[in-house]
Amino acid sequence: MNNVTSVDFNDAAKDAGTVAVRGSIQAAVRKATKGKGAKAAPDGSVSARPHYQLNETGVYYVGVTEDGDLAEPMFVCSPLKVEAKTRNSQSEEWGRLLTWTDADGHPHQWAAPAEMLVGDPREFLRQLAAGGVEMSAHRNTMQRLLAYIIQERIDTRARNVAVPGWHDGRYVLPNGESYGNGEERLVYQHSGGLQHHYAAVGSLEDWRREVAKRCQDNSRLVLAVSAMFAGPLLHFTGATGGGFHLVGGSSSGKSTALRVAASVVGPPDYAREWRSTANGLEGVAVLHNDATLILDELAQIDPKQAGDAAYLLANGNGKSRANRAGEARAAARWRVLILSAGEVGLAQHMAEVGKQARAGQAVRLADVPAEVEGGHGVFERLHDAGDGAALSAVLKDAAARSYGAPWPLWMEYLTQQDSPTLTTKLRESSDRFLATYVPDDASGEVRRVAERFAVVAFAGEMASACRHRLTGWPKGEATRGVAICFQAWMHRRGGAGSADTDALLARVRAFFEAHGESRLEPLRSMQPVPPVRDRAGFRRLDEVGVTEYMVLQEAFNRELCTGFDARQAARALVEAGWLKPSGDGRPSQVVRIPGLGGVRLFVFDPRKVHDSAA
Repeated sequence: MNNVTSVDFNDAAKDAGTVAVRGSIQAAVRKATKGKGAKAAPDGSVSARPHYQLNETGVYYVGVTEDGDLAEPMFVCSPLKVEAKTRNSQSEEWGRLLTWTDADGHPHQWAAPAEMLVGDPREFLRQLAAGGVEMSAHRNTMQRLLAYIIQERIDTRARNVAVPGWHDGRYVLPNGESYGNGEERLVYQHSGGLQHHYAAVGSLEDWRREVAKRCQDNSRLVLAVSAMFAGPLLHFTGATGGGFHLVGGSSSGKSTALRVAASVVGPPDYAREWRSTANGLEGVAVLHNDATLILDELAQIDPKQAGDAAYLLANGNGKSRANRAGEARAAARWRVLILSAGEVGLAQHMAEVGKQARAGQAVRLADVPAEVEGGHGVFERLHDAGDGAALSAVLKDAAARSYGAPWPLWMEYLTQQDSPTLTTKLRESSDRFLATYVPDDASGEVRRVAERFAVVAFAGEMASACRHRLTGWPKGEATRGVAICFQAWMHRRGGAGSADTDALLARVRAFFEAHGESRLEPLRSMQPVPPVRDRAGFRRLDEVGVTEYMVLQEAFNRELCTGFDARQAARALVEAGWLKPSGDGRPSQVVRIPGLGGVRLFVFDPRKVHDSAA
C-alpha cells in the first residue's frame, strides 16, 4: 500500500451499473465539491479535478481551490482498499470486496453488497467502524467515503456466494478466504454483523503438543476434536445435519471439551451459546454451513423452542421470507454438524414445559453422557495432571494460547482430494463402523445416528493420517474413541430399538398400571361391582382364564396414544404382541358388550404388558 492511488470523479458513470448508483455518485460528488468548481481551460478541458488518494496512511480527498488548483488532501479514513467488484453466478447481487488492517495489525476483508451503499448507508459505515476502520470527524466524511468506494475503477472481479462452505470443489470461509483452485476468486458476501472467529495463533506443532496430545485416550475429547474435522465432510455424505450433545454436571469438563474442539478452528470465542431464539440461530447456522457449530449451555434456550431449534439446525432449512418489495425471497439453506453441551438433555429440557421430545429430535441431537465410567468427568486419562480439574485448567489455557493452525492445512488437504474417491472411502469406512458396532436388529434411527458417529471417526482418522499428521494420534485412536461415545449414547437411550416405540410402550404400560382396575369395567362378574367413573374400557377373562384389557376407541386415541399417531401406534402395539388383532388383521376387534351390543375395542394381553416391564 506504498503506492498512491488516485480516483477520478469523471470515471464514476462508467462503472456504476445502475441508475440508483449513478445518482448516488453524482449526489456524493456534488456535496463533496460544493463551492469548489474547477476552472476550464480555453479548449474546454478541466485544469484540476477533485479526486481521492490512497496511501499507507489512509484515504484522502483532494479538492479544488477557487483558483482551480488542487487543495490540500483531507483525511477521510484509514487505509481502505477496494480489491474487486463482486457478483453472483447470474451476474446479480453486485458488491465490493474491501480490505483493511485495524490498529492492532489484524487484517480484515469484507465483500459488502452494493445495495448497502445507496439509500441509507449508515449501517454500512457502522460495519466498517466496527471492523476498525478509522474515519474523519468531518461532516462530509460519509459522502466522501461512499464516493471513493463506488467510484474506484477496478477491473478485478470476484464471484460471491450466498453461504460459506463448498462451491464447485472449493471451500469458502465466512471471512472471505477460500481454498481450492478455480478460474475466479470466490468470496462470501454478506451485510456484516456476524463474527466468524476463524483465526490462528501458534504453530501446528504447538497445538499438537499442548492440546491434541492430551486428548489421546480421552474418548469425549477425541469425539469433540474429530467432530470439528468432520463438519466439511457432511457435504460428501448427502445427509442432512445433526450432532452430539454432551450431557453432564457443571464440573464434568464438558465445556472444556467444547473449547478444545474450538481450538481446531480458532479461539475459544468460536464456541457460541444456545442463548437465542430458534429464529436467531438461522444466521449463525448459515455462517457455519459445511462446518461444525459449537453451542454451549442448552438450558439457556427457552425449553418451548428447544425442540424446534434442534430441528431447524439439523434440517438446514430456513423460513421463507419476503423482501422489501414484498416478493418471496429464497429461504436460507445450510448443512451443519452440531457439537453441544449442557447439564440436561434435550428431552429433559423440553419436559420442563410439558413437551415430549420425539425420536426425530433425539436422532438429530444425540445425547452423549459427558462423564465416562470410572473416570474423572470427561477424562479417562489424566496424562500429567493431578486430577480432572487440573487437566481441565491446563487444556483451557492451552486452547486459548494455541489455536487455529490445523484448519487451513485441513482445508488445503480436503480441496486437493478427488471428490468421488473421497466419497467412496467415506462410505466404505462408515459401512465398517456400522458392521462392527451396530447390532443387527437396530432400528433405523439408531443406524442414522451411528452413521454420523462413523463420519466423525473417519474424519479423525483422516486428519491423523494425512501428510500433515494434524492430530499426532496413532492409527485407530479416533475410531476407538468415537466408538466408545457411540456405545455410551446407545446405553443411555436404553438399547438399539426405536425410541418412539419404546416411549409408546412405556406410556401404555403406565396407563394400565395406574388404571387397570379403576377405569376398566369388569364383564360377567359374579359379584356386584361399583360403577366405574371415566370408563376407558372393559376387562374380562378369556377362554383360558387370562384377563384381557379392552380399551374403547376414543380412550385409546386420546389417552394411550397422546403425542403419537394412533394408527402407527396400533401397528407398533400389534408388532410388539401387546394388541390382539381381529381375524381380518385389523388392530381392533368387535366385542359384544351387554347393554351396548357390538363395540369395537382394542384388546390387550396384560401378560405382554407386564412381562415387558420386568
